[in-house]
Amino acid sequence: MKKILLYSLVILLFTTCKKDKDENCTLSVSAAAGSYRVTAVTYRQTPTSSEQDYYNTLFPNPCERDDTFTFNANGTYNYVDAGIKCAPPGDSQGTWSLSGNTVTIDGDPGNVQSFNCSTWVVSVNDNIVVGDRLTITFTRL
Repeated sequence: MKKILLYSLVILLFTTCKKDKDENCTLSVSAAAGSYRVTAVTYRQTPTSSEQDYYNTLFPNPCERDDTFTFNANGTYNYVDAGIKCAPPGDSQGTWSLSGNTVTIDGDPGNVQSFNCSTWVVSVNDNIVVGDRLTITFTRL
């Protein structure tokens, strides 16, 4: 009986701590800093059109799908051609900033739709046509 209670308590502690961590995650530069991979991209052409999967359109080559973004707390980022290497590799650096729910990457602003310390969803409007929206999901590595 003691073992069952002990195991129950341990399981309760681990699940409670994980839940509290996700619920208490507040968007900030320090919380967002880290390494991510783009795991989903959707595109909506007009405010009334439905979103379409756009991942394979932006990342048609397997060598692009495993690349990483590392957002540093000092406002710089590194894009690394990780895993399968493209020819030529697409490594690059740039700048990013966060103000409220607006993230700016290399001067281009986007709206943070959601952030839970492990997933960051950012949408960018007016990319191709006025009223369109591109939504990118970054997943922490």
